[in-house]
Amino acid sequence: MPRRSSSPLVVDALGVRIGIDLSALEPPARAAVRSAWSGAVSAESAAPRTVVAPAASHGEGPMLAALSSAVTMAAIEARRGDLWMLHAAGVAGPDGGVVVLVGESGAGKTTAVRTLARTAGYVSDETVGIDASGTVLPYRKPLSVITEGVSHKVQRSPDELALGALPAAELHLSRLILLARRPGSSDARLVPVPTSEAIAELAGQSSALVQLRHPVRTMVELIDRTGGALRAEYGEVGDLAALLRDAASPSPSAGSEPADPAPLRLADPDPGSPGDGTRYQRADAVDWCALPDDRLAVLSGHTDGSGTLRVLAGVAPTLWRAASGVRRDELVAAVDAAFACPDPGEVTDRALQSLIEAGLLRASV
Repeated sequence: MPRRSSSPLVVDALGVRIGIDLSALEPPARAAVRSAWSGAVSAESAAPRTVVAPAASHGEGPMLAALSSAVTMAAIEARRGDLWMLHAAGVAGPDGGVVVLVGESGAGKTTAVRTLARTAGYVSDETVGIDASGTVLPYRKPLSVITEGVSHKVQRSPDELALGALPAAELHLSRLILLARRPGSSDARLVPVPTSEAIAELAGQSSALVQLRHPVRTMVELIDRTGGALRAEYGEVGDLAALLRDAASPSPSAGSEPADPAPLRLADPDPGSPGDGTRYQRADAVDWCALPDDRLAVLSGHTDGSGTLRVLAGVAPTLWRAASGVRRDELVAAVDAAFACPDPGEVTDRALQSLIEAGLLRASV
């Protein structure tokens, strides 16, 4: 039987201390855990927020892979509502500026950070946490490396891979990069991404977004503050490294500051105008934000704690803002006043149907 230990290995993950209970492991497995997590060991002596226990019944490799997921989930749960948590890798420059590389599983985040962090500070290969001010909370977990002939991802310490330490400067968001790797392509470029497009992609790579205070506005403000999101289109990781070296220091984009979409003030309808009595009302939303291109981002929450971000365009933002318990004729008038439509009634009806089907508006008599 392994010797019991009352002192877990404590690691820093997204600004919280997570304990790893090694007591059920044999000495070689304990040593493997300590080695894999050497880059994240906490320097503080305070008690951990929560403790996870690796499964002793697994083989060493699968145990380490499962432990990585368990620590990640514990950290995300602990920071729910506090941080914008992105499925992303991150590297830090000497000034503390963090380039965040966002992408779904298989997008090449670990491969990219493994190369980039040889000459920069390793922040994370999987999850980056950012607060509303732009401060970045690191998660220097072992890198999860896909290895030929191995069914699980091999966990390799940033120390083992000789990746860079964090700078002394406070970490802050510098760039948001959406990864678009195109194997075999010889072209490499950074392409500006409109905010309305970027937030839709970023929301899909975020954890616990609906629990964050003002999540949509936070995303838009941070995108604007860092000069706008960029898409990195590249074939090989060496091309990506060159792109990021050549990227200019970010400056705030020219977009207007995000603002709440105040409801439109509608003129009183003609008392003699027809109407079926149906009234239209905005459904509850977690958050919303007007975008620089006359679009509107609305985040809806679901009962299971998830959310859906929709970007409204055309007449939809006008209708959503105006729908404060008003009738169809008032909405048609709002569309007619804002747009040059040959048939504002038909345009309004089509948009209303789409908004109702999406759960963004409610119709009641």
